[in-house]
Amino acid sequence: MPFVRFQKLSAILLATLWFIVGLYGCGSAPQLEVLPPPEVIVSHPLEKNVTEFLEFRGIAEAREFVEVRARAEGWLDKVNFEPGSRVNSGSLLFVIDPRPYQVRVDQSLAALKGQEAELLLKQANLRRAQQLLSTSSISQQQFDVQSAEEAVARSQVGIAEAAVEKANLELSYTRITAPINGRLSRNYVDVGNLVGAKEKTLLTEIINDDTIFVYFDVSERDFLMLMRRWPRIQTKTPSNLDKPAAYLLLADQSGIPHEGRIDYVEPRLDPSTGTLRVRAVFPNENRLLVSGLFGRVRVRLGEKKALLVPELAVGVAQAGRFVLVVNEDNFVEQRLVETGQLEGTLRVIEKGLKPDERVVVNAIQRATPGAKVTPRQTSIEPAPQGPGTTTQSSGM
Repeated sequence: MPFVRFQKLSAILLATLWFIVGLYGCGSAPQLEVLPPPEVIVSHPLEKNVTEFLEFRGIAEAREFVEVRARAEGWLDKVNFEPGSRVNSGSLLFVIDPRPYQVRVDQSLAALKGQEAELLLKQANLRRAQQLLSTSSISQQQFDVQSAEEAVARSQVGIAEAAVEKANLELSYTRITAPINGRLSRNYVDVGNLVGAKEKTLLTEIINDDTIFVYFDVSERDFLMLMRRWPRIQTKTPSNLDKPAAYLLLADQSGIPHEGRIDYVEPRLDPSTGTLRVRAVFPNENRLLVSGLFGRVRVRLGEKKALLVPELAVGVAQAGRFVLVVNEDNFVEQRLVETGQLEGTLRVIEKGLKPDERVVVNAIQRATPGAKVTPRQTSIEPAPQGPGTTTQSSGM
């Protein structure tokens, strides 16, 4: 009986298997779906004239900067300004207790009066000695003694006058005034403190930032380029037109916010760095330029024709910068290029690209070198004009 049941079960399983095979055998084979090549946005490089320039990293410094220090020793008696205020040259800033110095002035004046009285006496004795000598009432030696005493008394008066002048000078040091026009820092010493005891105590600082100097270092190669474009850059000229214009951009700025002129070039190249220190001067009416700020300084050289692509279309690989190009068969190629300056959002391509080539400018993540794509043509919009609308990739 078990054997019969086993045969029946086997027959049922075999019939079921043949039913399934027949069911699938009657249908069509499954088809694999073929996806079309991904779509990318391509454009020919924009060909236009661009302003060629050099860019450097500079640091701003005030036109004038003074540390106001105590030249007299004493107790600080008065602070005569508000921190951060603007002052004119000669304005009173601090007062040091003047009483000890006034005493010295009075003492020196009294000593001077005593020496002047002594001189008057010696001069009167000398006149009488001259009269007596003319009548041979005294000897020549006695006259010489009177003459020498008068000369000593005259010199003592000179010493006393110098002492008075010195005392008055030291008294004047108790009134500390602004040596230049400018903006004040805070007072570093409060009233009641002893100043000038062991050193010339720093009291405050004054910065004249009506105009700002920006210093930057130029390499030998860039300096030669500037010299060929501006041959009188190192000489003093009556007109600013003989000096190159300079454009300053701070960390958060674009466009052309600050325009100035190069006004000084050091006469000697630093052999340790191979650079030359250059200075440009900028007006600062709105007081935005603060001493110590870093910025980018641009100097124009001229114009040239160039090819430009969007900055986002330029990639960076171990071998250098590259763009993705779609060839005639719609396959993607990776093209190494040499890049130049930035014109707004467009990057200048110096070498490695032709005007009629199709550059992938959007949907770049879909473009894989060696893969086929579906290109969709567009055009590149030119960047805004103006020397201040560009940034720079080369330089220092």
